[in-house]
Amino acid sequence: MKAVFRDGEGHLRNGWKGAGFLVVSAVLAGILMWLQTLLPAAVRPFAPPPFVGFLGVLLVSLDFLYLEKQPLTSLGMSLDRRAGREFGVGAVAGVVLVGLVALCGWVAGGYHLERAANAQVTAVVKLAWVMLGVGLFEEALFHGYLFQRAIRGLGTRWAQVVISLIFCLAHPFTPEMEVPTRVVAMITTFMAGWMLGLCYLRTRHLALPVGVHMGWNGFLGTLGFGVSGKEAHGWWTPVFQGRPEWLTGGAYGLEASIFSVVVLGVAIIALTRWKGSAAPEQEALPHPGEAPALTPSR
Repeated sequence: MKAVFRDGEGHLRNGWKGAGFLVVSAVLAGILMWLQTLLPAAVRPFAPPPFVGFLGVLLVSLDFLYLEKQPLTSLGMSLDRRAGREFGVGAVAGVVLVGLVALCGWVAGGYHLERAANAQVTAVVKLAWVMLGVGLFEEALFHGYLFQRAIRGLGTRWAQVVISLIFCLAHPFTPEMEVPTRVVAMITTFMAGWMLGLCYLRTRHLALPVGVHMGWNGFLGTLGFGVSGKEAHGWWTPVFQGRPEWLTGGAYGLEASIFSVVVLGVAIIALTRWKGSAAPEQEALPHPGEAPALTPSR
């Protein structure tokens, strides 16, 4: 039984490290988000829940890395010129991807956009700030310590499958959604998780996936579409024209549109073919003193 948790040298297996990290991060982030609601109303906009959640994940990451005697930079977290450049490229790429999806839906006659009443620059700036927090929180949670330990334990391909599935299931899919719409939304979210994982794998840094994540969500909200089912108020408002929800995304947003599947598919192919800026990966090779997998040692 001991071999299920530890290898022949007595080291905890990477799968259990990842599972422990996910549970502790979820608990601490949840507690901090609850504490955020107790802040004065004037302070809360400057520390929205996603940033507080990111703080929780960052603290847990530091604790787990301390136990392994690894630096934070080993997770692809650093503030330097390269990180800034990759973040900027990612943000632009996220905007372009959403723009392509929105254009396809408009050409297909699914909707048209009208300028929102009382649209203000401050609302879009606030939206961008919140979506930066979402990108930091979700990428640190799913493609930081957890993803990298999954790679060491399962290999790159299976790690992508597992983490993309967790990423998908962590997003809301309400029972009120039509079945075809829900299926498309789940496929899109899984593919988005895969694409963001590739962004990390090709750079070995979280700046690119954080930028893509922010650009994608931010531009969705700016156009007035729902962001993973959450209502957004931007500079425009989509007016739907009676086409099926699996085509337009409906109230859930463009992530429930079949065009998102197509556009993300193209992005995944491009990232797969791109050699990236990182050194070639050594698949499933653990660092010294770490066990390679969840399975018992023979």
